[in-house]
Amino acid sequence: MSNFTHSVLSNLCLVTASDLQHLNQEQPSLSTEVEASLENVKSTLNTVSYSPRMSTLQQIFDYAASTAEKQL
Repeated sequence: MSNFTHSVLSNLCLVTASDLQHLNQEQPSLSTEVEASLENVKSTLNTVSYSPRMSTLQQIFDYAASTAEKQL
């Protein structure tokens, strides 16, 4: 006797055309929220400035030079 009591097919999720139409109807309100959030994220990211330390830049350049030598 097996411990497997459920059919493999019982775990599959079947999506019908009416399910997809229902999702499309909800999309405009979600899209407006997402666009507003995206604009907020963009404006926040535009205020962030990044300047790496010289030691970090040197390591990047050294690594790039060593990989370029290996590829030749």
